[in-house]
Amino acid sequence: MSFMKLLKSAALFLLPTTISANANAEYLINLADFPDWFQQSMARETSVETNGKMVIERLNVDAQVKGNPVLQDSGSTDVWYYTMDIGSDSPVECYAFLEFDGAANSLHAIVEHSLGGAEQINGKPLSGRFTLGLDMGMIGDTPFLQLDTLYNLGEGSEKVAGVLKGLSAQTNQSLQICVHNEMGYQQAFHDVFTSFVQAFTANDQQPELYEATYRMTINGIPVGYSQEKHTIDQDGDIATVLRDAMITPVDQVAVSRSDSQTLEWSRPDGSLINVQEYTIENGQLASQFAISSAEDAWQVTGQMQGKEVSATLEYNSWLLSSFGNYTETALLLASDAPSADYHIWLSDADPTSALPVTFTKIDELPDANLQFDLGPLTLKYLATENGSFEKGSIAQGGAELKLEKVYSKGQPVMP
Repeated sequence: MSFMKLLKSAALFLLPTTISANANAEYLINLADFPDWFQQSMARETSVETNGKMVIERLNVDAQVKGNPVLQDSGSTDVWYYTMDIGSDSPVECYAFLEFDGAANSLHAIVEHSLGGAEQINGKPLSGRFTLGLDMGMIGDTPFLQLDTLYNLGEGSEKVAGVLKGLSAQTNQSLQICVHNEMGYQQAFHDVFTSFVQAFTANDQQPELYEATYRMTINGIPVGYSQEKHTIDQDGDIATVLRDAMITPVDQVAVSRSDSQTLEWSRPDGSLINVQEYTIENGQLASQFAISSAEDAWQVTGQMQGKEVSATLEYNSWLLSSFGNYTETALLLASDAPSADYHIWLSDADPTSALPVTFTKIDELPDANLQFDLGPLTLKYLATENGSFEKGSIAQGGAELKLEKVYSKGQPVMP
């Protein structure tokens, strides 16, 4: 588990007290407060029986997809836009992107685009909107995000209400997004999206040493995921890909979006070789960094909030990598030592410094056996004998951010 990414999330995303979750955690608004006609419309379902062939040679896609997909003109050679008939009044619309910001930012952008389309079709301006639901789930080994929006068009007696459902998933080569502008049919929509995403993963053959996905929640509300994949290269080093995607409520209307990706190389002993990473927040490049060792010193280059950064770290020794979190956790659990100290590089805290961190054994909590300290932030988590992270939490600024493993394959142990 990338503790560094979790600590960043805890520091940056605090949930306002004006948002609360009901028993159905993915919904931020209690549907029982709405009139009967609305509840009945939201409960509508159908079974999607039709299938159709979808072929995208550039993405190695050749599969049967639910809803009989029909390719529409997207106006771009790097975007594929389909409509799927599920037997309701409105079709499901699905996109495949070769260029994208990420599962969170791109989903929000398509939702905004679709709301604009609803204004044009109905000839009425958008007069109100609320974040209806957020969720995160898995399609096989692929995580997805959900963003549902309740909206109003027009005013007074001309006002109409609608619900726009949105789902997104990043596969190895591309990003998939589906939206459905109609109340109800949640399961039918999910079934079509699942079939659509599976068409892009059917031919994936990328064996990993270890991969895991974690569900992120803030005060019980699902806000995103953290995914990692570790592979061994031909030289015996570990290549790690980390992806985080979060959609966090700011208030009842606005949401904050964040996507980050990290490519990291490390040695079998857990020591860092180099890192390349970027983060996109609310549709803008927030940061982009690279760190590597040259002439016995750690060199950092990149940018943050549009400002160039170039620095040589004062610290020039061993840095703990993401994969090293596992190896060192396993060593600590197997030893008699109460704690262990290391240095890490965390660009979001300070890209020009190496930061001291401490792993400490704890036994006062039933669902945590270790504590990870970085400055004022403390992560308490449960780890297994091989060092793998099962679940953990951070309390920060009145909010509690939790992570729980929802998928894993392999073990974080060198063969």
